[in-house]
Amino acid sequence: MKIALRPDPAFFDLAAWRERLAELRAAAPDLAGRDVAIAHAEAMVETLEQDVQESAVEAS
Repeated sequence: MKIALRPDPAFFDLAAWRERLAELRAAAPDLAGRDVAIAHAEAMVETLEQDVQESAVEAS
């Protein structure tokens, strides 16, 4: 039996990740898990931006 996992397309939405990062940075500093969530959002933005840049280079 094979199981295929397909990520939600929203997972790769750079604009949504940027928006989420801005929301987290604006949140109260004492929000539980805020630092971890910010680090995750920053990593996702960086990764997706690299993918966009690499795609642009490959296309040219």
